[in-house]
Amino acid sequence: MSYSNNTYQAQSPYETENQYSQYQGNPYEQTPGAETGNGYGQPEQHEMQPYGQPANAGAPVMTQQEYLAQVSSVRGEIRSLTTSVQSIAGLHQRALGGNEPGAAQQLEQLVAQTQLKNTQIRNQLRLLQRDCERTTDSLHALKKRQFETLNNDFKKELQSYMNEEKQYRETYREQIARQYRIVNPEATETEVAQAADADWGSEGIFQTALRTNRSGQATAVLGAVRARHNELQRIEQSITELNGLFNDLDTLVIQQDPVFSQVEDQTQNAVGNLESANKQVEKATKSARNRRKLKWFCLLVVVLIIIAIALGVGLGVALNKNNK
Repeated sequence: MSYSNNTYQAQSPYETENQYSQYQGNPYEQTPGAETGNGYGQPEQHEMQPYGQPANAGAPVMTQQEYLAQVSSVRGEIRSLTTSVQSIAGLHQRALGGNEPGAAQQLEQLVAQTQLKNTQIRNQLRLLQRDCERTTDSLHALKKRQFETLNNDFKKELQSYMNEEKQYRETYREQIARQYRIVNPEATETEVAQAADADWGSEGIFQTALRTNRSGQATAVLGAVRARHNELQRIEQSITELNGLFNDLDTLVIQQDPVFSQVEDQTQNAVGNLESANKQVEKATKSARNRRKLKWFCLLVVVLIIIAIALGVGLGVALNKNNK
C-alpha cells in the first residue's frame, strides 16, 4: 500500500499500474506457514512466543504460571494495538490534508506494522485456545476465562480499527467528489456519486472525464482523483481483511476434550446430588426438630394432667375430712 497521493507532480496521473499491488494478498489469510509467518513472506519475529513451549499439538500443557505469563504478554500487545489505532487515526487526518508527504510514509509503515501485529495476536490466541482445550484438570476453567476475555478485548480493538478505516474511506470519497466537481461543476449529485464509485484506475474512465474539461488544472485534479481512488481501494481491502480476521476470531471457541467434558458432567451431577442431599438433610432436620417440639408438648400436657389429677384428689380428700 502507499499513501503517497500527495506527490502528483512527481508522478504521471496516467500511470495505471496499481502501486498498491503489494497488498493484493490478504495478510490475515491462512497459508501453510500462517502460524509461524507474518503473511508477507518473512519469518514472523514477534515477542509473544510461549515461554519455552513449542507451538504445536504435542507441546506440554502450560502450567498456571506459564499460561498467565502468556496472557499478560498478549494483553500487552492488545494495549499497544490500541495505541497504534489512535496513531493511525491521527496520521489519517494529516495525510488527508495533503501538506505532509512524510505523514503518508509514516501511515504506510504503521498500517503494515499493525497488520502484522494483528496476525501475531491472532496466532497467540490460537495457541492459548489449544492449550486450554488440552487442559483436563482444574486449571481448565481459569484458562478458559482468561482466553475468552482476551479474545473479546481483541475483537473490540479490531472493531475500533474497522470503524476508523470506514470513517477514513468516507472522507476519501468526499474528497473525490469535491475534486470531481472542480473538473465538472455542472455534474449532478448522481454523477458525482457515480464518480466517487468509479474505477479511476481505468484509462477509459479518466479520458471520459477529461472530455468535459481538458485544462491543465482538470488534468492535475483528475490525476489526484485517480491517486485517491487507488488509496480508496487500499482502504476497502483493509476493511475486508479486518472483517475476515474478526470472523476468524469468532471461530476461536474452546472445544472441551471429551474426557474432561465427561469429568465435568460427573462433577456437575455430583454437585447436583450434593445439593439435593443437603435439601433432604435440611428437611429431615426440620422434621426432627418438629418431632422434638411435639414430644416436649406432649410431655407438658401429661405433666399438667398429672398435676390436675393430684390437685383433684387432694381437694377431694380435704373436703371429706372437713365433712367428718
